[in-house]
Amino acid sequence: MFGADRNRPLAASLWSLFLLLVLAWCGRGQSTSLAGFLSDIEVSSDWTPSGEVEFFDQENLYDLVDGQAESFFAYGFEQVAVRDYENDEGAVLGVEIWRLDTPADAYGLFTTSIAGAPINVGNDGDGDAGRRLAFWQDRYYVRVRGRQELEDAELQRFGEAVSAALPPGGERPTLVDRLPRDGLVERSAVFFHEEISIQDRLWLGGENLLGLGSETDGVLARYDAGGAVAQLLLVQYPDAEAASAGQAALSDSQIGGMVASDVRDDLLGAVFGEVDQATADTLLAQSLGK
Repeated sequence: MFGADRNRPLAASLWSLFLLLVLAWCGRGQSTSLAGFLSDIEVSSDWTPSGEVEFFDQENLYDLVDGQAESFFAYGFEQVAVRDYENDEGAVLGVEIWRLDTPADAYGLFTTSIAGAPINVGNDGDGDAGRRLAFWQDRYYVRVRGRQELEDAELQRFGEAVSAALPPGGERPTLVDRLPRDGLVERSAVFFHEEISIQDRLWLGGENLLGLGSETDGVLARYDAGGAVAQLLLVQYPDAEAASAGQAALSDSQIGGMVASDVRDDLLGAVFGEVDQATADTLLAQSLGK
């Protein structure tokens, strides 16, 4: 009995050492910092880092995106790491890894930048031939941009290398699933929290008429209804009272182009554009579940 008691401290120490080794093995090769992600990028030997990694946070983001920082703050921006790479021929491309608060924020920021064609990298990859690719993954938004035109294969390889270095996964916000599929213009949906994120697509007065903020989720999407263009706006509020207040403010406003609006519980819906009343009512009924 006394011998067993004397061995307990040794057994506990060995067990602790075993757990540390297991944790170290499980975490092997998995970075947790933006600098680590960039260090883990593995591309062909033709490309080498050019300069050090630059970091920007809420204090100095204006130095990177002068005049646009608020657009990133609206998605729970935390930090971005930037690094240039150069190949043997002197071509340069830049890699940006943006860390947001949640995967939903990363998805939302990505949706504001969709401007090209689908590309198979990360989640929902988007690219401009020879110039740019972007995607989101977990809570990260990634941009790879050439300083000059590059082979698409080069951009693809860089995108895949960044994707492999990042944590996998990321689910789209459930609110996006409420968008009716019939007539939906592909890749037109923008997920947002604040009005600033959709002002270039739908002008709501610039005075936060709907009471949007970090606790609201919204999605705006375009629809083709027999040649007529409509925009469907959905906003999920913290509670039904806030949703009703948002609809009342919208109904009392002078916002042009609104065809119909409705509310169900904590969800507000509104249709803008050239469609008739019946089409607008159908969109609202399908999206609000009425």
